[in-house]
Amino acid sequence: MIELKCPIHEDMVQPLEDHFCELTRSNWMLFHEGPGKPHFVMGYFETKPEADEAWAGLRKAFKKLPEAYDETILADKDWKEAYKEHLKPWDHGRLHWVPAWMRGKHSVPADAAVIWFDAGLAFGTGDHPTTRLCAIRLMDFLETHPPAKVSVTDAGCGSGILALSAAKLGCGRIAGFDRDPESVRVSIANRSENGIADEAVAFHHAGLEEGFRLTGRADVVLANIISDVLCIYADNLVDSVSPGGVLALSGILAKEQDSVRAHFEAKCREAWGDGMKSDGRIMGEWSDVALFRPL
Repeated sequence: MIELKCPIHEDMVQPLEDHFCELTRSNWMLFHEGPGKPHFVMGYFETKPEADEAWAGLRKAFKKLPEAYDETILADKDWKEAYKEHLKPWDHGRLHWVPAWMRGKHSVPADAAVIWFDAGLAFGTGDHPTTRLCAIRLMDFLETHPPAKVSVTDAGCGSGILALSAAKLGCGRIAGFDRDPESVRVSIANRSENGIADEAVAFHHAGLEEGFRLTGRADVVLANIISDVLCIYADNLVDSVSPGGVLALSGILAKEQDSVRAHFEAKCREAWGDGMKSDGRIMGEWSDVALFRPL
């Protein structure tokens, strides 16, 4: 087994993650040890020719990737455990995201809302700060609102982890959508894997414009999407929030936060009036922006 590893610039992390999310159970993953440390793209392949072919294909889609990569030959048992080192449980309040292979081994509180994410090289596992920032915004809202009366939309749902977390936390009407049909398929599979009823969370194959037409407005709108796309569809996103609700945007590099926040503040004031409020948080090299619509 060949382990392929190559350092990447932080600006490439979110585009690569979005790309890999469309290749769920692919051979690729991203790795980052923490703030100030480099990001890596990693892949696992049976042979060197397979690794070379896969790297060449990835470089066609992402031309800024270097030609060369570092390789390590792994024994079968090393390969089977390699990716597990990079995916760890995460929790915030009642919400716990735990790798599926830790089921029965990792203890969680009796009242925990647990999402078991796939044990393979799948993306959308909640391992990225942008996903966690959105989940925290959802939980913040639920601290002051009865969950059963809260509607949630997960725009660009990926693996569905945010929508499914909303279900585990007891939210009412929940929907997610994604322009990629594979993401929708995986979201539906994860819904089943976590024992969530089909009618509890609706998933749709749709882009941002059509998706919001299907789902209608919601109290909490979560959009973990790259900054450029967020800004292009700002009007759709702003219109998707019910009075008294929150629009939580992530997929935003920390250095982009001020410009994205200013762009959306202007849009929200125009659509919602002067009573709107906003704030932003930073987690490592990533950030979010939350915009609160007045009643």
